[in-house]
Parts: sequence; structure tokens; C-alpha cells
Amino acid sequence: MDKMIPDFNLTLTNMILNGFELDPNYYECPADLSKRPPSVKRPFWGIWFFGSGVVMLLLYIPCFFAIITSPLLKTPAYKTMLVLAIYDISSIFIHSISTGILGYFGVPFCDYPRLIACLGGVALGSWMGCCIASMTLAVIRICDLSMKVNIKKCFDGNKIYFFLFAFFVYGVGAGMLTKPVIFTPTYMSWFFDPMVGKNPEFYVNLPHTYNNILMAFCTMAFYGFLSYLGFKSSEQASSNSSTRKVVILLQSFFFCIFHTIASVLYAYMQFIAAPPYLILVSQIAWQTSSGSVCIVYLTLNKTIRKSVMKMVCTKSYLYGRRVSIMLSMNSNST
Repeated sequence: MDKMIPDFNLTLTNMILNGFELDPNYYECPADLSKRPPSVKRPFWGIWFFGSGVVMLLLYIPCFFAIITSPLLKTPAYKTMLVLAIYDISSIFIHSISTGILGYFGVPFCDYPRLIACLGGVALGSWMGCCIASMTLAVIRICDLSMKVNIKKCFDGNKIYFFLFAFFVYGVGAGMLTKPVIFTPTYMSWFFDPMVGKNPEFYVNLPHTYNNILMAFCTMAFYGFLSYLGFKSSEQASSNSSTRKVVILLQSFFFCIFHTIASVLYAYMQFIAAPPYLILVSQIAWQTSSGSVCIVYLTLNKTIRKSVMKMVCTKSYLYGRRVSIMLSMNSNST
């Protein structure tokens, strides 16, 4: 167990301070080419991850600008959604775009060790930043649905900026000060073990494990409580208010489910050998945890959807709005 203690020598910070050289005690590739991680090309999954990643970016980037330009950005929920969007977009570049390219060409760690380690640090920091931001968003949503929750005061005014700063420190700290994940084309996924013949216990990332376990339990607890509040209050609310709460619940569910699946599976894979199909399911769950957010915004968030429509099809959207307004005016006058 002493080998599983986080080691500064395995971090990206140490690599940068060491002239962008990885510690050879942990990351040096064997001189014997037969003992190095194999180059296995995965063209189908490479195209899948790259193509789906491009689609996710095309959907998410307009949502990102919609959040920035929204008057609701002054609210704690939208400020948290902005930080979540930054982490999600950076995650998409790794778990979809980079994974697709590396998998398509079958690029193992020993071909580009520094590049893959840097991508792995960004991936880890983005994932853990997404986790803390989504959990905080759940707490804010609970406050929105229940006036009895006193912790809402913690997010009022400038206090929310303390949490936003904490998100930044948590994500960047995880990426720079813990062991990065390393891409393995054989399984089309990312592992902490670079598979260069060293003891696998050297690469166990306990902060990541604790984060994932906490993420799984907190999301289920928070969103379970959120569902309870929503259905309890909907019995006494008007139809419009009830519809709004159902939409919030649906958004919360889709934010939660894929984060929880990815958290549990990746924590599991650190300690127990998983079959290839489960590894691939884990990778897709990680991908979906970021990609599903923009789809939720476009389908269930009316404010963001209208803003994106204005950006994407400005002229036709405005023309349609004018026509609908004129028709409603004519019907009222008659």
C-alpha cells in the first residue's frame, strides 16, 4: 500500500520542472521493442470517438456562448454552468477528439510519451473539475426547489466566486499534482499505468479514486433528494410551476447518470482487471457525461435553446418571431 501514495515524481509539474522529461524510474520505455505497449489500430472506434467529439463541440460551443451572454449569468447556477462548460469542452478534446486520433492510428505511450502524459493531465483535471462543478450545481438546484434549505446563502452575491475559484484549484491541482492517465490503443481507453513493465501499484491514483467514490455517492444522494423535493412540491404547485420543476429534475438526472456510471467504472478499473467491453463502456460513459450536457441544454433549457437559435439562424428566427407576433396580434384584434 505504501507504493500507492501519490508521488510528486509522477506528476506533470515534476515533468515541467525537469525540462519536460518524464521520470525514467516510472515512465521509461523498455529498450526491447517487444516489451513496449503494442500499436493496435482501432479505425472504427477512432472514427466514432473523433466524429462524435466534433458533433459534441458543434453543439456545446453555441451553448457555451449562450451561457456567457445570458442575463441569467448573474445567478449562481449559470456561473457554475459556465465553469462546468469549460471543463466539459476541454474533456471533449481529450476523451473524444484525442482518443479518436490516437486510436485510429494506434499510437501507444512510447511513441509520444510527453504528449500523451500532458493530454492525460488535462483529461484528469477536466474530469475532476466537472465532478466538483456538477455536484455544486446539484446543491444550487436543491436550493432553487426548496426555500427551506438555508445553505443557499452560501452562494449569494460574491460568495459564489469562492466556489468558482475552488473549482479551478481542484481541477488544475488534480491535473498538475497527481498522476496523469495514459492512453492505451489496445483498449481504446485511458489508464494510469503506462504498461511499460513497472509495478502497477506505482500508478494507482488515490485522489482520483476518492473523487469518483465521492462523486457517485453525492450525485445519487443530491439528485435523489432533488427528485423528492420536485415531486413533493409538484403536488401543491400550479401546472406551470410543476412543469418547470420536472424540467429541472430531468436536467439533473441526465447530468447525474453518466457521471455516476463513469465514476464507478473508472474507480473499479484501477484495482480490478476489467473485460474489454466494460473498458469501452467506461470510455463511452465518460464521453457521454460531457456530451449529454449540451443535448440537455438544447432540449430542456428554454433560455439556452432560444439563444442558440438566435445565433445559428438569426434571420430566419427573427422573421419567424415577427410572423408569429403579427398573427397573434391579428387574432387578438378580431
